[in-house]
Amino acid sequence: MKDISFLKKNLIVHRGMYNTSVMENTLPAFSKCVDRNYMIELDIHILKCKTIVVYHDHYLFRLCGVNKVIETLNYEDLSKIKIKDRYKIPTLEEVMHIVDGKVPLLIEVKDIDNNSRFEKELVKLLDNYNGKFAIQSTNPFVIDWLSKNRKDYVIGLIIFNDLNFKLVKKYTKKIDFISVYKNQVPMKFNKIQIGWTIRNKKEYKEYKYLCDNLICENIISYDIL
Repeated sequence: MKDISFLKKNLIVHRGMYNTSVMENTLPAFSKCVDRNYMIELDIHILKCKTIVVYHDHYLFRLCGVNKVIETLNYEDLSKIKIKDRYKIPTLEEVMHIVDGKVPLLIEVKDIDNNSRFEKELVKLLDNYNGKFAIQSTNPFVIDWLSKNRKDYVIGLIIFNDLNFKLVKKYTKKIDFISVYKNQVPMKFNKIQIGWTIRNKKEYKEYKYLCDNLICENIISYDIL
């Protein structure tokens, strides 16, 4: 039977432990999570060359000052672009190497093509990974493909509005959990519920009893260690 219990055990850190000096979705931010035994939430995109990289936005401008869409680049070109002129955008494989199964990964797939190219490349990496992981997405195509082709994977649907919530009933048998925007929890739905994104100690106290787990930022300030 599929083990999904790990989704409730380790508090989840949003894009790694970052601040003004350590940027989000970078190897140093993830290393800090490993040191403190926090589950890591991260975001992935696929490049033209099929390399899977860890970055939140589709556009590079916010963190890199470059007016380009990340999916349109090859890794050779992307490797020359730095986050805040300092940090490289890591590949998923690099993140998996430094985490090495020490803490679970919560991976958000940002697929915009819906042609299964992304999913096929992703499972090549995850099939050989020894650590615990779960995959989530707002995209129903991702859920459909994974539930059909990787029944042993832990899969979740991200809920952020009423239209998106309507998909839950359709996908009940295909998902193991839902990631729910904090203002919509708790939902009357018989699945593990993960609330997002908790940004301070006050919100943590408010939502920790409403969800099975939380995706958090600024976690050091919560005083829960």
